[in-house]
Amino acid sequence: MNILLTNDDGIASEKLAITKEILEQFGTVYVVAPSVEMSAKSMSLSIGGFDFEMIDDFTYSIEGTPVDCVKFGCFGLDAKIDLVVSGTNNGYNLGIDISYSGTVGAALQAQYYHVPTIAFSADRKGNTILIEELAKTIQFILDNDLLSKDHTVNVNFPREKFITSKGIKETIIHRQVYPYTPEIIGNKFVPNRGYISDVDLPADSDLKAYLEGYTSISKVYL
Repeated sequence: MNILLTNDDGIASEKLAITKEILEQFGTVYVVAPSVEMSAKSMSLSIGGFDFEMIDDFTYSIEGTPVDCVKFGCFGLDAKIDLVVSGTNNGYNLGIDISYSGTVGAALQAQYYHVPTIAFSADRKGNTILIEELAKTIQFILDNDLLSKDHTVNVNFPREKFITSKGIKETIIHRQVYPYTPEIIGNKFVPNRGYISDVDLPADSDLKAYLEGYTSISKVYL
């Protein structure tokens, strides 16, 4: 299996390197990632093309967005891509944040090309749970036939404080509305968005699984 690995945190991301090493258990991995961080770019793209650097036969750095990376990986490589993996993101993509995410945006671009996709996200405070759970979660996805050309499999691992995952839950996306108290300081607009609140969260939601220490698997449709 030929796997295209991309992200929105950039080619130098530690989580990207960890993900690549574990993914190599499942197939041949091609890494195509932005040269710099491109978080919260959603499905933005570069008009008129973009530059790239070939680091080796299986690794490319793109002067562009995560979507540009997927375009290059699917059409610029001498390989048929069977699976696109985006991440592992340094931070979570749950609820409404899925809509802003460059990690998920890259996966949705692959979905547009009818390539099965997985987006992974984890705690920015460490990599212990990622290292412990990634291979098991990929195997769960394969064993339960969750891959599809019609949706992206969006995975969020538990926070580092849980030490290990309590298990895997298939969840729905709950787009909670967060408290929003922006400030204007001089000429700077500061958003000051609130955090997830455990108030009336659906029991089967991605946010509920996150709060309780489970690995959340949701389906995202283009």
